[in-house]
Amino acid sequence: MMKYRSVLSVILAAIAVFLVSCSNPTSTAKAPTYTPQQLEQIQDYLADVQELRDRLLEIPPLVQKERWVDVQSFIHGPLGELRFKMGKLARSLEPNTQKQALAAAQEVFEHLILIDEATQTRDSRKAFKNYNEALKDIDAFLTLAPQPSA
Repeated sequence: MMKYRSVLSVILAAIAVFLVSCSNPTSTAKAPTYTPQQLEQIQDYLADVQELRDRLLEIPPLVQKERWVDVQSFIHGPLGELRFKMGKLARSLEPNTQKQALAAAQEVFEHLILIDEATQTRDSRKAFKNYNEALKDIDAFLTLAPQPSA
């Protein structure tokens, strides 16, 4: 009976070792880590882009009133900085997020170009459509940046 118990305990120990060795350690996704200086810089860039995003809301009334020259001036004037500031913000993000942010920024610029084209043909429908898409893309872009803590 003693021999049977010791053999059984050796078999159970071998099974336990086998099961533990076959299991995967739980991998946890690592959150992006930024230094306090990087976070401060990102927050500055984020505030700049957010300010320009808010100014984007000035486009629909201009289109509605068919003030095409004002729309063009607005796109090339105040919104001209948007590309530069979105690029700076995108390049300051983690490499995994950077590519996605640059793609979203590119989408915003393409929509602004299409709004500019709409002003030349006085096509308010095309202008509104691309305005909405630009707004959607810039909002998607802004969600990629770490948000300020409360």
